[in-house]
Amino acid sequence: MSAGPRGGVASLLLAAAAMAQAQHTPEVAGIVRDSRLGEISGMAASPSTPGRFWVHNDSGSPADVYAIDTAGRVQAQLRITGIKPLDWEDMAAFTLDGKSWLLLADTGDNGGKRMHVELVVVEEPSFAADASKRTFQTGAAWRLVFRYADEPHDVEAVGVDAPGETVLLLTKRTTPLQVWSLPLRSAGGTEHIATRVGTLQAADELLPTVDFERRLQPGRPTSLSVSRDARRAAVLTYASVWIYDRAAGEGWAQAFARTPRSFPIALLAQAEAIAFGADADTVYITGERWPAPLLKLNIRP
Repeated sequence: MSAGPRGGVASLLLAAAAMAQAQHTPEVAGIVRDSRLGEISGMAASPSTPGRFWVHNDSGSPADVYAIDTAGRVQAQLRITGIKPLDWEDMAAFTLDGKSWLLLADTGDNGGKRMHVELVVVEEPSFAADASKRTFQTGAAWRLVFRYADEPHDVEAVGVDAPGETVLLLTKRTTPLQVWSLPLRSAGGTEHIATRVGTLQAADELLPTVDFERRLQPGRPTSLSVSRDARRAAVLTYASVWIYDRAAGEGWAQAFARTPRSFPIALLAQAEAIAFGADADTVYITGERWPAPLLKLNIRP
């Protein structure tokens, strides 16, 4: 017996839904196998070289940043001299004054006791992917030591709004989640105080409050990436990617106050790092477990 017009429409709708779901399913682009990257905690796309990402390890590691390609292969190592990281948690990359920069966020504070935390900015080295010299050293171009206006916060998600010359920081352990900001440029020896600009609306999704195996809270930000045009932000949690779109003339407070689009991820044991790819419709994700899959996710509406 024929399904008839209604049955045909229902079949088409189900097929369309399945296709949409498949389009937004993370795929494994590569695997980071280099043993020097045993606990990746931050990632940023190179502003100058498409298909290149910079990554760093979590706390307890030297001040080293590594360039990898989209297959997860290490291209270069960059050591930042004069720096001793306490708890690097995220990084960002941006273009300013015609140069490419990397920002490292030493903002982790599990115990909520650090009265001052720090952002370190270095110029991105330029090299060909097949260059023989793959080890570089550089000092900090500027360092921004700051505190929050109220009390210490554990922050693992940090992004840069380059057009607005603003750094955005998301708290991990507050309820509700908070959004803070700082000027991107250092103002010399003055004490910097982060300004609270609003709250982060979590995704409207059914998630367990605690993963009993790892004691990880899925709905807590572990990384942040802002698109180059600063019109979209991607927030990573242990369970999902949250996407916030910002309208022309709108501030981040309004954008982050809306319920985001949510994309579940299930291929990483501990998702800790996210970065936009060549455009604002694709993000790459990786995490702390070694060897670490490098996931690619289409977030096009």
